[in-house]
Amino acid sequence: MIPMQYTLAVTLPEDETLDTFYGAETSPVVGYIKHFLTTPFEHRLPVYLFGASGSGKSHLLYAACVQAQELGLTSQLLSLEDFKAWSPRILDQLEELDLVCLDNIQAIAGDLSWQVAVFDLYNRMTEQGKALIIVADQAPTELGITLPDLVSRLQACTSFQLRLLGDEDKQKLLQQKARLRGMELPDEVARFLLNRQQRDIRELVQILDLLDKASIVHQRKLTIPFVKDMLSLSH
Repeated sequence: MIPMQYTLAVTLPEDETLDTFYGAETSPVVGYIKHFLTTPFEHRLPVYLFGASGSGKSHLLYAACVQAQELGLTSQLLSLEDFKAWSPRILDQLEELDLVCLDNIQAIAGDLSWQVAVFDLYNRMTEQGKALIIVADQAPTELGITLPDLVSRLQACTSFQLRLLGDEDKQKLLQQKARLRGMELPDEVARFLLNRQQRDIRELVQILDLLDKASIVHQRKLTIPFVKDMLSLSH
């Protein structure tokens, strides 16, 4: 198996769908991706998502693959952050799939052979009317990519910049994810987690999963004393 390939419905996060993206009801990017995956192939430009870590980029990539699966489409998600362990040939024939998602494209900024490979994949996907979603931490011109033609292609994408959530929205998102797990996360406990732990959403969700398992084992509700005990916090 190619590294970082995801076998859909097995390794994709169960709660990361387009509808569970925070603010999905009014989110332009969620609405666009839903439309993007159901639009006739020949009428689509690739999608480019960028923003800081924790802004929801990976969630949207996972969710796009889940949505594609529900539509009966074939899809593949590749994270390029470990690209040095692979050959650029990993991208060969991906245009045979309906949807390809490339995460962390900024990682290949210093490697011309990989930039050429992504450029070629972009062209094959668009020529064959396939769906391509690319994610990065910055706008195309700020990535440090040295292949001008690839920068030009990325600039031609339909782009969305994702913003980091403020603390109030992070609290609501954390409570939403708790409800999806069948837990009730009181306001004071959510605020406690935000004030005492890392504020990266993925790390907070990992803590939430730990607390979910602990609450089942100990038959306890999520209270500040219980959270302190489980996370070994002294005060």
